[in-house]
Amino acid sequence: MPESNQPDTSGRGEQAWLPRKPLDRRSFLAGATTLASAGLASSVLAACGASPKPKTTATSTPKAAAFPIGAAARASGKPVGITLWHSMQSANLEALTTMTDQFNASQGDVRVTLVNQNSYPDTLSLYTAALAGGNLPDVVQIESEDLQLMIDTRSVVPAQSAIDADHYDLSDFLGVTVSYFRVGSTLWAMPFNISSQVLYYDQNAFTHAGLDPSKPPTTLDGLRGAANKIVQAKVAKYGMALKLSPSTFDEWLAMGGGTLVNNSNGRQGRATRVTFDSSLGKSIIGFYAQMFSSHLAQPASATTYDNLVAIGNGISPMTLETSAALGTVAGLLGGYKQVKLGVGPMPGPTGNGGVYVGGAGLYMVSKSPPERQDGAWQYIKYLIAPAQQATWAAASGYVPVRKSAVDVPVLKARWASLPGFRVAYDQILSSPVTAATAGAVMGPANQIDTAIQDALTSVSQGRPAAATLAQAAATANQALSSYNSRVQG
Repeated sequence: MPESNQPDTSGRGEQAWLPRKPLDRRSFLAGATTLASAGLASSVLAACGASPKPKTTATSTPKAAAFPIGAAARASGKPVGITLWHSMQSANLEALTTMTDQFNASQGDVRVTLVNQNSYPDTLSLYTAALAGGNLPDVVQIESEDLQLMIDTRSVVPAQSAIDADHYDLSDFLGVTVSYFRVGSTLWAMPFNISSQVLYYDQNAFTHAGLDPSKPPTTLDGLRGAANKIVQAKVAKYGMALKLSPSTFDEWLAMGGGTLVNNSNGRQGRATRVTFDSSLGKSIIGFYAQMFSSHLAQPASATTYDNLVAIGNGISPMTLETSAALGTVAGLLGGYKQVKLGVGPMPGPTGNGGVYVGGAGLYMVSKSPPERQDGAWQYIKYLIAPAQQATWAAASGYVPVRKSAVDVPVLKARWASLPGFRVAYDQILSSPVTAATAGAVMGPANQIDTAIQDALTSVSQGRPAAATLAQAAATANQALSSYNSRVQG
């Protein structure tokens, strides 16, 4: 599913950049957390001053006073100052700064100050440290995969409380963008910067291989067939570059209607064991094994951009990557005159699923006084309004979370000039809202990602697919058990 001073770690920016250091999928898409979950759960609870057995579960909403709608307008000292901690860089930072300046100028009740924490790992680490008694923000941008960790801190005001108090209508939102941040009946954060994976390919290579560049493959069988034609026609050494990244495996599970963990992907109860070692999971890792063993796919590192460079160099004319990287990919491959970039929907297993989303959400902090909580909500509502979402999507390449944003002129013009920017939106819009497409809620997300990535690496080296998947499941189950025992006592 990963969004620059440090390169824009999600690939959200429009201009090309090269990474300063290797980045995995989560850091590429969203600056993902590199904190070891083994120690984070304990430190989070300690920082919060929490007891070993918190009463708040994965699906319950903590009891609190009604959300203070209108408190900022009623405050004696105005404007009410609030702070957003975020991780945006380069073009994304410029867009966020512009929208924030416009919000500040549009009213006199709330004044927002942006604090750039550089990356999602840094933001999460600093936020966790501040729970012990430091200065906390009023709004914090946290990567989607860290939802369970944020719930377990017991430090945020569920967005649901503001929605209920404000009678805020969610019907205009893309369903899966909201469902990602909802656990049980509680929406914890508001979606902001959202993306999904897509197929990038060289249209010229397709033509030379006898493939129709206007009809990229949409299934795993079609992907394998296209790769085979490319290799057989000697257009390239490999048909595609396939990253050893857990995000693709996770996406294919969702597209096949499968979940990563139990209890409806951790959304109807705390996740206690993984479910990715199902028959669907075995068929997916078997696909990796077959593609590698038949030399139809080139194993690509999860920590570099070799998969993109391979398109430009004519080694592997197809790859799968986050849609938020479109600006980066277009800029990077623009220097290769022999390449005509194509963007297609994410190919995957047939089934009753759809894509799940990556990116980050905006959380409101419960330690803020009422007037600042309300100020945070007013600001968040501004950022996710259709006009701002259109501006944001046009500037960053992210998917607008509002359906009506597609009719705003700035986004219509952007998509008309670069149709590839719309592909991710259309596939998210068409994805059903299910436990699979909502994505997994699990405390040790980083450890589970690592277990899956290790399995994919082993398969690329010729080790048996079924055995490596079983080992990954065992490792992930141990991580879940350890995390839950610390959080629940």
